[in-house]
Amino acid sequence: MSDTIVQEKLAYFHKRSQYVAFDGQGHVQDSCNTLFEAPLSDSLYRQVPFMEAMQETFQQLAVGNDVGFMCIETNIMERRGYFNLQVKRKAENHWIWFIYDLTEFYSYLQPWQQERNDQAIEGEHLRIQQKAVALEKELLQYRNEELHRIEQMKTAFFSQVSHEMRTPLNSIVGLAHLLSQQATSSTQAPTQALEATARHLATIIDDVLDWSKLENNTIEIDLAPFLIEPMIRNVVEAFRPACQEKNVDLTLTIDNKVPACLVGDTTRISQILYNILGNATKFTHQGKVKVLVQLAKNKTVDKLAYLQFSVADTGIGMTEEEQKRITNPYVQASAKIHQQYGGTGLGLSIVQKLVKQMDGDWNIVSYPNQGTTVTIELPLPLGEMPPSEVEHTTTVFQHIQTVLVAEDDLINQKVVLRLLLQWGLQPTAVDDGKQAVEHLRNNHYDLLILDYQMPVMDGEEVLAVMQNEKLAPPTIILSGNANSQILPFCADDLFHLVSKPILPHLLQEKISMLDQSINRPLIDLAYLQQICDNQPELISGLVSTFIQQAPLAIDRIKQAWKQKDLTQLHKSVHKAKPAFQYVKADSIERILEQLEIETETLDQKKYAQIIGPLEKKTQQAIAQAKQKLSMLVKNM
Repeated sequence: MSDTIVQEKLAYFHKRSQYVAFDGQGHVQDSCNTLFEAPLSDSLYRQVPFMEAMQETFQQLAVGNDVGFMCIETNIMERRGYFNLQVKRKAENHWIWFIYDLTEFYSYLQPWQQERNDQAIEGEHLRIQQKAVALEKELLQYRNEELHRIEQMKTAFFSQVSHEMRTPLNSIVGLAHLLSQQATSSTQAPTQALEATARHLATIIDDVLDWSKLENNTIEIDLAPFLIEPMIRNVVEAFRPACQEKNVDLTLTIDNKVPACLVGDTTRISQILYNILGNATKFTHQGKVKVLVQLAKNKTVDKLAYLQFSVADTGIGMTEEEQKRITNPYVQASAKIHQQYGGTGLGLSIVQKLVKQMDGDWNIVSYPNQGTTVTIELPLPLGEMPPSEVEHTTTVFQHIQTVLVAEDDLINQKVVLRLLLQWGLQPTAVDDGKQAVEHLRNNHYDLLILDYQMPVMDGEEVLAVMQNEKLAPPTIILSGNANSQILPFCADDLFHLVSKPILPHLLQEKISMLDQSINRPLIDLAYLQQICDNQPELISGLVSTFIQQAPLAIDRIKQAWKQKDLTQLHKSVHKAKPAFQYVKADSIERILEQLEIETETLDQKKYAQIIGPLEKKTQQAIAQAKQKLSMLVKNM
C-alpha cells in the first residue's frame, strides 16, 4: 500500500478521533485537540457531563484496565453527537481517554444501536419476569408451608381425638364380645344389641378418621397374598343376621374362574365391600341383596386378575340427582335419608378414593324404588400363599406363650387379659411404659402388646429403649392413630399394628402371624432356583454375589445419610432392593420400601428407627445365605 493512501486514511481517521491524557483530578496533561480544545485550566469532570457521571468508575479502574462505551449520545465541549468512548488507566495517576466521533455514521449505526437497546430492554424485561416468577415461587412455598403447618395441626388433632374416642370404645367392644360369649337366653338379645351398637359407632369413627387420612394421602395400601373366598365370605356373613331379621335374601356367588389367591390390601378391600354391602342392606327392606365376584370380561393380563365385585339390591334406589350427590363427602342422597337412616355420608366417598388409590374403577346403576347395583373393578396381582398360612386353622400358638401387656386403661387391660387367657396364653399386665421396660429387662416374654399412648413413658419411648438395649420381642402396637413414628417399626415382620377399638378376631390373627414369623428364614432361594433352572453353579454364584453386595448396599445408604444427600440416599435405597428381591428377603425389602417412601421427610429419629432393623436383618440374611451357600457347594 502506498504512503499517500496510508496518510489519507490516517488523516481521515484522525479528524474523527481524539486522545486526551488526564490525572486523577481530571486535569488535562496532553491532548491532540482534533475534535475540541481540551480545557487546561479546569477539570474534565466539571466540564464534561459524561465524565462527571463516570468519575467514580474511572477512578476505581485497576492499572492496565479499561472501560468502553459504544455509540453514546452526549455533549463534549459544546460538540454534540454520537461517540465511542474508551478510558484506560495507564498508571496510578494517569488515564487515557480515546474519543471517536460517529455522528456522520449515526444514520447507519442507529438501527444497530436500536437493536442493542431493544435487546437490553428485552433482557431487563426477562429479568423482571424471572424475578416475578421467583417471588411467586417464594409465595407458593410460603403458602405450602402454611398448608403443611395446618395439616400437621389437623393430624395432631385427629390423632388425639382418635385416641380419646377409640380407647373407651375399645372397652365397650371388648366387653360386649366377652358378654356375648356368656350370654343366657334372657340376656342374649340386649348383649347382641350392645355389640352391634358399639360396632356401628366404631364404623362412624373409622369413616371420619379414614376420610381425614385419605384427604391428606396418608393411607397406604399394604400388599400381601390372601385367599379371596374366606375374605369375601367373612364380610358377607357379617350382614346375614341383619338381612335375616328383615327377611331379605342375601346371596354370594364366586365364579369358579376367580383365582384362589391374590395380592392386595385385605383391610381396604374389606372396607370397600363393607361400605357397599352396608348401604345395600340398610336401604333394602324386602327382596334380595346379591353379591357376585367374577373376573371382569374374564381378564387375567400380565399376571393381573381384573376382579369385579357387584352388589345388587332391590332397595329404595336413587334418582340421577341423588347419584350425583352421594360421592360428595358428608352428603347423603337427601335430608330425608339422613333423618331416617343416619350415618356420616362418607361411605361412598371413601369407596371412591380407595378404589382410585388401588388403580381400580367403579360404577353405580340405580332407579328409584327398583334398587341399586354397585360394581367395583380392581386389578390385583396373582398370588401364592405360603403353605403355613394356608394350612393354619388352629389357635394353638407354637412359639408364643408368655405375653406382657402394657396398657394404662384398666378396662382395656382387663379385656385384653381375658382374651389372652381364653386363647391359652400366660399374660402379665403393667400400667405404663416405664414398668414395661423394667419387666422386659428382668423377664423373658414371647410377645409384647404395647399401647402407644401411655403415662410416664409412652410407646415411642419404650420402642426406642427396646431398640437401644436389644429388648425387642415380637410386638403388637395398639393405637387409635397409625402415625408416621409407628409405621417404620411395622415394616418389620415382628412388629404389627392393631388399631383401636381392638376386634378380638383381628388381635388373634395378628398374634398368629407373629407366631408363624418366629424362626421363619429371612431368605428363600426358590426364585433363584427357578431363574437358574436349578443349576447349583449359577445359584451359588448369585448367592456369593449377594453375600458380597448386601453389606455394601447398606454402607452406601449409611454414607448417603451421613452426608445428608437425600437424592443419593433415595438412589442407594432403590438400588439396594433388587439384591434382596433375588433371595426373596421380603421383610428386608419392606423395610427398604418404607425407607424409600420416607426419604423426603426423613429425620434422625425416623432414620434410626429404620436403619437399626435393616442392619440387623441384613446381617441375619447374610448369615443364612452363607449356610445355604455351604450346603450348595457341598452338594455340587
